[in-house]
Amino acid sequence: MKFTDFNLSDDLIAGLNDLQFSEPTPVQEQSIPIVSEGKDLIAVAQTGTGKTGAFVIPIMERVLNSDRKGMKALILSPTRELASQIDEQIFAIGYHAGISSATVIGGSNFSQQANALKAGVDIIVATPGRLMDQYKVLGIDFSNLEYLVLDEADRMLDMGFLPDIKTIISWLPEKRQTLLFSATMPGEIKKLAGSIMTDPSYVEIERSKPSELVEQRAYRLRSKQKVDLVKKIFDAIKWDSCIIFTSTKKGTDELQRLLKREGIKAASIHGDRTQDERNKALQAFKNGQVPVIVATDVLARGIDIKEVSMIINYDVPNNTDDYVHRIGRTGRYDKSGIAVTFVSKRDSRTFSQIERIKGNSIKTIDLPSNFNEKSDFSWEGELKESRSDRKSDKNKARSSSSQKGGRSKESESKTSGSQKTSGRENQTRRDNQNQDQKQPRKAPASGKSPNTTKQNASSERTNHRSPKNGKDADSQPRKKKTEVHQNKQDEKEKQKIAELDKVAIPPAIEKAAKRNQKSLKPAKGVWGIIKSFIPKI
Repeated sequence: MKFTDFNLSDDLIAGLNDLQFSEPTPVQEQSIPIVSEGKDLIAVAQTGTGKTGAFVIPIMERVLNSDRKGMKALILSPTRELASQIDEQIFAIGYHAGISSATVIGGSNFSQQANALKAGVDIIVATPGRLMDQYKVLGIDFSNLEYLVLDEADRMLDMGFLPDIKTIISWLPEKRQTLLFSATMPGEIKKLAGSIMTDPSYVEIERSKPSELVEQRAYRLRSKQKVDLVKKIFDAIKWDSCIIFTSTKKGTDELQRLLKREGIKAASIHGDRTQDERNKALQAFKNGQVPVIVATDVLARGIDIKEVSMIINYDVPNNTDDYVHRIGRTGRYDKSGIAVTFVSKRDSRTFSQIERIKGNSIKTIDLPSNFNEKSDFSWEGELKESRSDRKSDKNKARSSSSQKGGRSKESESKTSGSQKTSGRENQTRRDNQNQDQKQPRKAPASGKSPNTTKQNASSERTNHRSPKNGKDADSQPRKKKTEVHQNKQDEKEKQKIAELDKVAIPPAIEKAAKRNQKSLKPAKGVWGIIKSFIPKI
């Protein structure tokens, strides 16, 4: 089917051709004939299905065929961005037809909007809050209004606009055509529709699932790992533009600052920004001047941004509809896209609902608990811990086990030092024994037995460390830990021991060692001197 099959005016067809719109979408194909007949309509369809054209095109056609006195149509939208986009589409399609329109939205010049309302335009696109402000000041004339459109009605309900909508509707003529477009139909919207519409026709487009052209994946992680993962993803894959969705306005600004600090050009957009700031940020993103825009769900619905490479759900959306809306910003116009969702522990329950979307497929990956900016990352392969991470983990485990055993770091170092010294002593003794075995035994001139000489030699080699508990060190059984430690001694340690063997022992030390062979501790100080003169028993 073609747009020309709807018997539209030549001027509107020319506008549609300018936009390269030749074939209507399913929601447009079903809705345009109903609206053209003047019937009320409830249309349920997801973002990206062409809902705007479904009401804008037939309303413009009917306005062209009317007397065109005063305001003919009022379109209410939940956000400024969506209102601005609808107004842009009206301007583009109605350019050749001379259709006039204006936006009445927060953040824009109040007096300019008032002048546009006084001058009279064919179509007003407004957000509920600013329209109420203008009405209180100007007392807008709605007497000629014939068409009311509630776009993204469920979103306006979520944002708390329902009381304002009811108030605005009370200002309008009862005889009018009402069109309600929504992605879902909660009970309150059904109730509202029943009170403001007359025998409405119903169009429902099967709930859309995320496009198969979008590669979806989710990372289970800790909140503090999110920024590091964003940087890793940006470095790992090829991309041109990215929208990062956050759940709060404060979070949006904080993330933008963090990205800028990391050298990533980023803009932010949320409800607390002035309209001028929001327009500049959005335009810079559309033009490619800024590759990343951080936003709340204000950008998730109805905003038509072409060729977005990637969507990152920095925070998990509140429900499945918001998820579909968010990732619907990429994978459009038969082009592939990427959608990544960060799932922290508190988001697990909400994300489980998203995983259950019928016919949807999400690759879920668990991020290592110690993942950080130094860790290895591969988009295609499995995540690996970096060497520095593994070292850090080993040190932590060692420290943890020592604390559990009730030993402090200080006691560990003392134990380690004593083991090393003990190993050195034992090695020295073995070397001495080997040397004694190789040399022929000779009777000493002093008449002492060979055993006594061997004992003196041993004491000379070990005088730098006294025996413990009054016993000779050689008589003590070797501990298993010492044996293990000895087996692991490297060549460098052996060289040090060899050097110690070569050092000549001063006569005074030799004499003191012989005197104190059987004492508990080496002689020290004045008492040591006195003790040295006392004969040993």
